[in-house]
Amino acid sequence: MYFSQFIGVDISKDTLDAAVYPAKDKKMDFLHFDNTQKGLTVMMSWLKRRGIKATEMLICAEHTGVYTNPLIEFADKKGLALSLNSPLDIKRSMGIARGKNDAVDAGRIAEYAHNHKDKLRLYEKPSDNIRKLQYLLTERRQYMRQRTAIINLDCAMGKYGTNETRSRSESARHHCEKLVKKVEDQMLSIIHSDPDIQRNYDLVSSVKGIGLINAINTIVFTNNFKAFETPRRYACYIGVAPFDHISGKSVKGRTQVSKICRTQQKAELSMAARSAIVSDPGLRKYYLRKMKEKGGGKDAHGVVLNAVKFKIILRMFAVVRSGEPYKVLNY
Repeated sequence: MYFSQFIGVDISKDTLDAAVYPAKDKKMDFLHFDNTQKGLTVMMSWLKRRGIKATEMLICAEHTGVYTNPLIEFADKKGLALSLNSPLDIKRSMGIARGKNDAVDAGRIAEYAHNHKDKLRLYEKPSDNIRKLQYLLTERRQYMRQRTAIINLDCAMGKYGTNETRSRSESARHHCEKLVKKVEDQMLSIIHSDPDIQRNYDLVSSVKGIGLINAINTIVFTNNFKAFETPRRYACYIGVAPFDHISGKSVKGRTQVSKICRTQQKAELSMAARSAIVSDPGLRKYYLRKMKEKGGGKDAHGVVLNAVKFKIILRMFAVVRSGEPYKVLNY
């Protein structure tokens, strides 16, 4: 599909900023509006007054989680071409940018879309079941946080906690655990009802360290492995794979892991990595070898654990592509 106009949208909780590229008379045109369906209708009127047709334009934005939903819903309803991209990819393409200005950022996103138009993937709306799993993950996370808060309260009370207080606390903790179990049962029911999700869930779950939540997290974040062309792009997206600071043809500075990451997904993968190091002889051998190379210690552990997480991501993508469950090699 050919696009001649590129609309960059910078997204925040309450407002959006839009810019058009190529700019008329080399002067970037900006619009600031509400992050609502009404605000997006204002954007379309603004574009129409500038002679930009819906069939000729591609809207590009960073995927910022729930704040992106109004734009996704609007584009789907109006049949607009939309590309959602990793904040890291866009940030790297901009080079060094001083300060924070939403309008200028929208212009950079529009320019990014133009410069990468042959490589951008159009957004594919997740199925209803993927969306249901996404919201169930959020619900489960809330109950787990409540459970953690209750446990922390128990520890803080020490000898001053009364028997009545401890009884209420224990009851509240058990209630949270029952709610978590109900959510997990519902997630499994959705998976079993959808052959495409069931297939990939079974394959991903064959990878050592990957349990129910990590499997569902990965399926949701990757839109059932449709949203990312390579495992490395997904790993960069959630802040696992290291990347280089690149300007033109030069590489500046040492490789590092992005701070722009999906914190919860990264934390869940850390638990998977620790489990895999124990249960997978190959990964345990790899972990010990890398720890020795880096001299051991807490800092080395973090770096090596991150490398293990990346290996797990590679394995998940590999089994989905091959259609064969992962087989642990004997060492």
